[in-house]
Amino acid sequence: MADNTVDEKAAFEAIKVPSQSNKVYNRECVFSFQNPYSPGGLYVNLKTFQGVGPDFLPLDQKRNRFPIYLHQQWKRKAKKDAEEDKPTNAPTKFAIGVEGGFQLDDQKIDIIKINTVVVVGPDGKKQKSYPFDGSDKVLPKNVVQSVNSVLARTDSTESKDIFAGSLEEEVKESKFAKDLVQLDNGKKIPNDHEKWACEDSGLKKNLWLNLSTGYIGSGRKETGGTEAAIKHYEDTGRKYPLVVKLGTITPEKVEIYSYAENAMVSDALIDKHLAHWGLDRKKLFQTDKDMTQLSIEAQSKAFEASLITGEGEKQEVATGVGYQGLVNFGNTCYLNSTFQLLFSVPEFKKRYVEFASRVFERSPSDPAADITTQLSKLATALNSDKYQGETDEHKKLKEDTKLPELSDPAAEVKPKMLKKAVARDHWEFSGGRQQDAQEYILHVFQAISRDAKQFPSTPGNSDLTKLFEFASEEKTVDAQSKQVGYKIQPGQTFLQVPIPKPQQSTSKKEEDPEAAQKESGEPKEKKSKTASSSSSATVAAGAKMETVEYEACFKRMLEAYTLQGYTSPVTQQKGVAYRSSRMRTFPQYLFIQMLRFEQVDMTKEGKGYQIQKIRRMANMPVELDIKMLASTGLQKGETALPKAKKAKPQAKPEIVVAVTSMGNNNCNNE
Repeated sequence: MADNTVDEKAAFEAIKVPSQSNKVYNRECVFSFQNPYSPGGLYVNLKTFQGVGPDFLPLDQKRNRFPIYLHQQWKRKAKKDAEEDKPTNAPTKFAIGVEGGFQLDDQKIDIIKINTVVVVGPDGKKQKSYPFDGSDKVLPKNVVQSVNSVLARTDSTESKDIFAGSLEEEVKESKFAKDLVQLDNGKKIPNDHEKWACEDSGLKKNLWLNLSTGYIGSGRKETGGTEAAIKHYEDTGRKYPLVVKLGTITPEKVEIYSYAENAMVSDALIDKHLAHWGLDRKKLFQTDKDMTQLSIEAQSKAFEASLITGEGEKQEVATGVGYQGLVNFGNTCYLNSTFQLLFSVPEFKKRYVEFASRVFERSPSDPAADITTQLSKLATALNSDKYQGETDEHKKLKEDTKLPELSDPAAEVKPKMLKKAVARDHWEFSGGRQQDAQEYILHVFQAISRDAKQFPSTPGNSDLTKLFEFASEEKTVDAQSKQVGYKIQPGQTFLQVPIPKPQQSTSKKEEDPEAAQKESGEPKEKKSKTASSSSSATVAAGAKMETVEYEACFKRMLEAYTLQGYTSPVTQQKGVAYRSSRMRTFPQYLFIQMLRFEQVDMTKEGKGYQIQKIRRMANMPVELDIKMLASTGLQKGETALPKAKKAKPQAKPEIVVAVTSMGNNNCNNE
C-alpha cells in the first residue's frame, strides 16, 4: 500500500515568496480551463505557482511532488444597490469602467472569494485545510507572505494591453499644423451649418473642410459619404492633408484628421486656421456625430456580435460535443477561427485529444509556455461539453442583476496560454490588435513543425502541417522564341484566388434613373462626381457587397499575366513573357485564400497603380471540384526553354595580384 503521509512542517518551511522572475498562474489551470469560478475551484501549487483544477491534482503531485496549495473558490452574487433601477445613460466616452464610458457587468456584481491553504497527499487527495484570512495566526509567516503575494500577482498570461480603462487613442500634434499652407482664394465658410454642403454630391452630413483649400467634401463610404474629401486630397497632389469635421466644431473641441499621417491629430493654431475661412468656434455647435460617437456605436455593435446574424436575428445556440465556442479577448477572432478550423480536422483531433493525457504527463516544467501542451488543452476543451450548460445559480444571478446576456466565467474558454505560447517569437501576435488569419495560420504551422522536430519523442508526435502542403507548377511562355519553361515550387500552403469584378449587366434602374428614384422613394440629390453609375448603389453605408461566382474566381486565377522586361534565355534579348500557375500536387486538406486586395491601374488619373481593398464576396460551393487546377507539364508540341546557365564566379584582378605577390602562383581568374 502506498504511503500517503505528508511531512507538513518541512513542506511549510520550504515555501517561498514568488520573485519577479517567477511566473504565477493563479487564474486558470495550466492543463484545462478550470478557474476559481469553476466547480471545485483552482489549486495553486506553492512551489511552482502553477494553477491546476481538482482533476489534475494527482498529475501535479506526480510531476512536482509538493503537497501545499492555495485553494481559490470564487462565487458571484448581485449587489444590493439602492440605485440599481437607475437608468443607464448611453456612453459618451470611449472608455471602459469609468464615468461616461461603457459600464462593466461586474459593477453590478459582488465577488465572494474563499481562500484556503490545503495539504494534498501523493495520491492527489486533500488531507487538511487551513482557512486563509491574510494573518499569521494559524499559518507560518512565510506561508502567509507567499499566499498574499500569489493573490496579489497578475496572472502571467494576462496581456498588458487588455485592460479596463480608456480606449481613446492618444491624439498628437500634426507635423503639418505649425506651417500649414492656406490658400488665399477669397473663399469664406458661413457660421451656419444649414448652408454647408458637399461640393461634390450636395450631401449635408459627414462633411470635412480642408484647412488648406477651403474645400468641403463628404467623408468615407462606410459613414454614408462619397469620399469626396479624400478624393480632393488626392486630386490636389496630396499637398493639403489636414481636414476638420464641420458638424462637430464647438467652443470646447474640434476634430482634425491628417490623411498624410493617417490619424486623428491636434492643431495648436486651429482657431487661426478656422478664422482664415471665416469660421468662429464660439458661434458653432455640434450638429453631426463626432468620431467618438461613431466609434462607440461600432464598438456597441461588436459587443453584440456573438448574438447577431447578418440580418440582425439571434443565433440558435448549439450545444454538445464539438460545439464549444471560444471567447474573444481583445480582437482574437482571427485566433479563435484558426483553431476552430484546425481542430475540425480528424488528424488534429487524434493528435491533440487522444494523446492529451500522455502529453500532459510529459509536459515540461512550464506547461503554459509549451505549444503542444496548450494545443492539447484547447483541443480537449473543444471536443467536450464540459464548459457548456448553465447552473441554477447563474440563472438566478442573471435575473437579480437584470443582465440576461451575462456570461458565466466558469463556462468560458479563453486560450490565453496558447496565444502567448504561439506568439513568444512574434511580437505582433502577442498584442491585442486584430491580425490576418492567413499570416497567423502560417506562424502556427511553423511553431507546430518546429515543435515536432525538436521533441520527436512526444506522444503521437507528427508534423501535421504536411497535410496541407502542395506543390505548384509555374509555366512561363517566352513570347520571342515561343518556347515554354516549367518550374515546380513545393511547400505551398495556401492557394491564393483573386475575386474579379462581376460581369456588368444593365439593370432597369440604370436604364431609367427616374424610375429607380421613384421606386426607392429617396429624394433627388446632386449627382456625385466620385460615384459611377455602376457603383452608386453601394455608396450608402450598409449596402450589400457584389457577389462573384467561384468559377469566375478560378478562371481568373488560371489566366496568364504578362511579364514585361523578360530576358529570353534563347535570344538573350529583353521582351515579354506570359506566366501562369497550376497545382502540381493536391494536399489532403486545401487552404484557399480569397485575395481581399488588388492592384488598380489609375495611371489615367495620374496616380499610377494603387492597392485597394476588394469589396466583393465570392460564392463558394459546399463541394468543390478542383481538377481544373491540375498542372499538365510539358505538352506535345511544346519546346522546353533551355535552363539558364549559372555564371562562373570571377575573381577580382586586384585580389589575384595580392595573392600571387605573396608567393601563391597556383591561383587563376576562376
